[in-house]
Amino acid sequence: MKRWACVAAFLASVGSSGAADLIREHMVDERVWPDEALVNVRVAFNRWPDCTTLESAVADIFRIEGVQKASDEARALALWKWFRILVSATGGGYVFEHGGHLRGGLVTDPHKILATYGHHMCDGQSWAMAALWRAAGYLAFDQCHHGHTITSLYYRDADGQHRFHDFDPQGRFYYWDAANGRVGTWTNPLLRGKVHRHLMLPVRVQSLRTSLRVGESVERRWENRGHIVPSGRDREKALQAEYYAYVPGRKDGIYAVAGEQVQTLVADTSERFVWQQAVAPVNVVSVGGRLQPEEAGEPASLVYRLGPPYVIADATVKATLVKASAGDTCRILFSRDGEDWEPVHEVTDAGEASVSLDLGLAALRKRKPSAYTDYSLYVKVEMRAAGDAKKPGLAALRIATRRMLNKRVLPTLRPGPNTVCVTADKCMHPFALRLRVRYRVDGKQRTAEAIIARFPYTFRIDVPAGPEKVLKNYDKDWNSGSVQMDAICMQLVKARPGAWRSRSLPETEARKAFSISDPHPADMTNRKMVKKPETDVRQSNGFFPQGPQGTRKADDRMKELVRLLNKGRLVRGKAVYRQWTAAEDLGEYPEALDPLLEALPRANLDLAVFICKALSRIPSKKAIPVLLEKWELAPGQAPGTRYIPDVLAAIGDRSVVPALVEKLPRCRFDFRIHIARALGLLGGAEAVTALRDLAENDPLRAVREEARRHLPNP
Repeated sequence: MKRWACVAAFLASVGSSGAADLIREHMVDERVWPDEALVNVRVAFNRWPDCTTLESAVADIFRIEGVQKASDEARALALWKWFRILVSATGGGYVFEHGGHLRGGLVTDPHKILATYGHHMCDGQSWAMAALWRAAGYLAFDQCHHGHTITSLYYRDADGQHRFHDFDPQGRFYYWDAANGRVGTWTNPLLRGKVHRHLMLPVRVQSLRTSLRVGESVERRWENRGHIVPSGRDREKALQAEYYAYVPGRKDGIYAVAGEQVQTLVADTSERFVWQQAVAPVNVVSVGGRLQPEEAGEPASLVYRLGPPYVIADATVKATLVKASAGDTCRILFSRDGEDWEPVHEVTDAGEASVSLDLGLAALRKRKPSAYTDYSLYVKVEMRAAGDAKKPGLAALRIATRRMLNKRVLPTLRPGPNTVCVTADKCMHPFALRLRVRYRVDGKQRTAEAIIARFPYTFRIDVPAGPEKVLKNYDKDWNSGSVQMDAICMQLVKARPGAWRSRSLPETEARKAFSISDPHPADMTNRKMVKKPETDVRQSNGFFPQGPQGTRKADDRMKELVRLLNKGRLVRGKAVYRQWTAAEDLGEYPEALDPLLEALPRANLDLAVFICKALSRIPSKKAIPVLLEKWELAPGQAPGTRYIPDVLAAIGDRSVVPALVEKLPRCRFDFRIHIARALGLLGGAEAVTALRDLAENDPLRAVREEARRHLPNP
C-alpha cells in the first residue's frame, strides 16, 4: 500500500514534473547508502502535517484544514495558520551553521528553518513560508526593504484576477484590504520602496529522509535537555547568554521550539560488521569478537556514518582499541563529508586502550575537529598489523549524536482517534522496526508500540482526552495541554514470526484516515488594515507597468527626482529608499527617459527594479539596447533584471523575443514567469513555441499557468 492516493493526486496536480533543462527548486538528496538497513522510514500521523519535505507538509496542511478544493485564499490562510503553529516568531535570532569554524554561513534553506530550527528572524521566517507556498505550485517571494521582511503570496482572487497578498510571520499579522474584502499588500502599489527577493534560497534543500543502520537507535524527544544551536555567529558568546541557559522543563525562548534527537550507533564486531559500513571495508575480518586486519602489512579500514536529518549539537565517540605491538597502527579519524579526514586519536602504546572523544561544541572551542552544526558524521578506524602473530583490532565502538530539531513538526497526537502510518522503501532481512510512541494524558504516562517487518504499516492510537487545548500564544507555549508528547523511538530488532503485536489496519481504513480533514482549533486571524486600497489590478499583480503611461511634462520636481536618482551607489539608510522611489516616480515623465537609461547600466540589483518600473511607463524603442545589455547579466543582478522582460513587453518590439527565449534554461522560476508574460504580450511564432513548452514542462505550476494564459486559442 503506497502513500495515500489523495496525497499523491494532490502532489501530482501541483508537482514539478518538468523539462530537464529548466531549473527546479526543492531537490533533495535521495541517495541510498550501503549501511542503510531500513531505507527512508517515515512516521506520519493523520491529524498532523508530515513535514518530511516542503511538499508533503503543505499537502497535509491543505488536507487537514479541508481546503484542497477551496479557494486560493482559503489555502493561503490555512498555510498561514499552520505556519504560525509550527514556527515560533520569538524563538531566536539569525541562525548560522559554522561549517567547521566558529564563524560561518547564514541558514537560508527553508526546510531547515521549518523542521530543524523552527525559528529565525523576519527574513528567514518569510523564506520558509514562501517556499511552502511554492511547494504547492504557487508563486511566492520574500518582500523586504533593508529593515524588515515579509512573505508575499501570489494567487487568484474571487474576481478571477491574480495578485500578490502580504503576510508578516514575525509581526504575526497579514494585511487586509477591507474595501475589496481580501488579503492586501504592504504598499500600494506593490513594491513601493520594497523588493521581491528570492536571491539566497538553495535549489537543493534538506528533507527529513531517515534511514537506520543495524545497531542504531533514534529517539526524538519533545523536551530538549540543553543541546541547542543558539542564534548568532559567535556561538561561544551566545551560549553564555541567559536566554539560552538550560533549566529542566524550560519551554520559553528557544526552548519553545527546540526538541532533541538522541542517535546512537553501536558497532557490531561479529561477521555482520559489514552491514554497518558506509563504504566497503578494506582488509578487515572478525576474529573472536574483534575487528582486525586480515592481511598483515596491508592497511585496513572501517567507516561508520551517522546521517541526517537534524543538526548536530553534540557528538561523542567511545572506542576500545587494541595495539598488539609497537609497530602496529591503530587510529581513529573524523570527517564531515566522508572525503576529507582528520585524525582525532592514535593509540601509542601496545595493549588495550579505551578512548572517549568529544566531537561537539567542546571540541570546537578548543579548535579541534568537530561535528558541531553539521548533519553527517563519519568515523574511520584505520589499522595496520606489523606481524602475523598478533594483530591490532577494534573491540568496541559507540558513536552518539544529540541533534536539535523543531519539536513542533514532529508527528503529534491530538485528542481522539489518531492513525499512524509507517512507510519505508526497504528493510533488510531479518530485521524489523521497533517503534515506540511515548506520550502523557492528564499526566499519566502511555506508550504505543509496534514491531514492524512489512511496510507500509498502519495502526491507531486512541487518545482519551478532552477538547484540544487552544493556546493563548503559540510562539511561547507548546506541548502543554492534556495530551503531551514525550518521544518517538526507532530501533532495528531481529524479526521473528509473530513478533508484531497486531496486524496493519485494512488499506481502506488507512486511506480514509489520511483523506479526512480535521482543522486545528487555533485561530490565527490577525489583520492589519491597508491604508490605501487597490483601485487597479496592475497595482498588485507584480508585473510592470503598475500604472498608466507617464504624461507629465518636465518640471522642478522631475529635476529633483533625477538628482536623487544620481546620488550614487554610496547612499545609505532612508536615502536608499528615497532613491528607489525617485526612480519609480520618474516614470511619470517621458522626458526622464535619458537619465533613466544612463542610470540603468550602473544600477545595483535593487535600484534596477525601480528604474524598470519607470521605463515600463515610458515605452520607447530607444531603451531596447540598454535593456538588452543589462539583460545579458540575467539571472545575475536579481531582482532588478527580473523585470526587464516586463519593460520589453511594454515597448512591444518582437525583435527581443530571441533574447528572452535564450535565457529560459538558465533562469529560475521568478524570471521564467516574467519571460512567459512578456512572450505572450509580444507574440510571434518563436514566442508561441516557447510558451507551449513552458505550459507543458515548467517545473512550477504557476509558470505553467501563466504560459497557458498567453497561448492563442486552439
